[in-house]
Amino acid sequence: MKRKNALKLAFLGATALTLVACGEAEEKALAYDSVKACIQAGQQDAAVCKSEFAKAQKLHNEVAPRYNRARDCNSDFGYNRCYQYRSGGGSVWLPFMMGYMLAPRGGYGYISSQPLYRPSSNPNRFYTASNGQVGAVSANGRTQVARSKASRPAVRTRTVSRGGFGARATRGRGAGG
Repeated sequence: MKRKNALKLAFLGATALTLVACGEAEEKALAYDSVKACIQAGQQDAAVCKSEFAKAQKLHNEVAPRYNRARDCNSDFGYNRCYQYRSGGGSVWLPFMMGYMLAPRGGYGYISSQPLYRPSSNPNRFYTASNGQVGAVSANGRTQVARSKASRPAVRTRTVSRGGFGARATRGRGAGG
């Protein structure tokens, strides 16, 4: 009997350790590189694709990674993939928005959308403004993302240092996080 209980305890401990090691729960989302791709995928109607893109584009100026120098932004996102943004009497460099994500929230019809980026260190993957890697995207736009990264990203007030975007998320990780 003691041996059976010890075995159960060991199994439960291993299960708990596995759950902790896997990280936070992921949720389903949709990711597209354009409104046209969203419409063609057929997962949402055209009006939703357009309105959610507009929301993500507006949010982009508030949450995108910010750089003091063009060369730092280009280092993280690639040559000619950044632009100067003037706001509040100053200017910073932002990467271009390379796509957008739609994550279902709450009740029917409520969607949280946000801009997506592709760092030069991992150009085939989307990342959120908070540097969260989006899972592999299927032909119809379906993907998975960590629950905390599917929510609206925080407004950025500080700039990113060189090599500060995408590097942490790709270093030492295999496909899918």
